[in-house]
Amino acid sequence: MRTAWPAVVLIAILFMTSISGAQPSPSAELLTRDVHTNFMESFSATVRNQGGEDMTVVRVSVTIDWPGWAPTLYPIFEGREIVPAGEERTFTGPAIRMPQTDGGDYHAFVAVVIETPQGQQEFRSETSVGISDWAFRPGGFPEYIVVPVGIAALMLLMTGLLFRLERTAGWPPLRAVPRFQRRRRT
Repeated sequence: MRTAWPAVVLIAILFMTSISGAQPSPSAELLTRDVHTNFMESFSATVRNQGGEDMTVVRVSVTIDWPGWAPTLYPIFEGREIVPAGEERTFTGPAIRMPQTDGGDYHAFVAVVIETPQGQQEFRSETSVGISDWAFRPGGFPEYIVVPVGIAALMLLMTGLLFRLERTAGWPPLRAVPRFQRRRRT
C-alpha cells in the first residue's frame, strides 16, 4: 500500500504534464510601442504558439491605460486564424485616432483569446506604449522656430528676385523697383 500511493501520484503528475504540454500556450508581443497624439495609428502584435498543438486565435487586442481616460481597448484582430505549434503570426489592426494626452510611457496589456475544447480562453501579456507629440527638428531647432524663420526667408528671397532697390532723395532712402518691368514705347 505504501508504494501504491507514490505510484498513483507519479502517474497523475505525468498525466497532468502530458496534457499541459499538449495545450496551446500563446505569448504575445506588441510591435507598435510608440504612437503620436491625435494621429491615426494602427497597432501590430506578434502571437507565438509555444505549445505542442495548433491553436486557433479568435481575438487579439491591446488595452492602454491613458492618463485621465478610462482604459481604452484597441482591437487588432477578430476572426479565426490557426497558428501551428512552435510558429508565430503577426496581426495588424485598423488605424484608430490616438487621444490628445500628455506624452510619456503608459501601462498596457495585449490580450489573446484562443479557442480550446473547453471554450475560449484569454491570455494577457504586460507591455507599455509611449505617446508623444509629432514634431520635426531640422538642425536641432524646434519646428515653432524653423517654420516662421523659413517662411520669412522665402518671402525675402522672392522679393529680392522680383524687385531691386533704387536710391532716392529724401525719405525712404531706398525704394523697390520691379526687375522685369516692361518698357512702354511712346
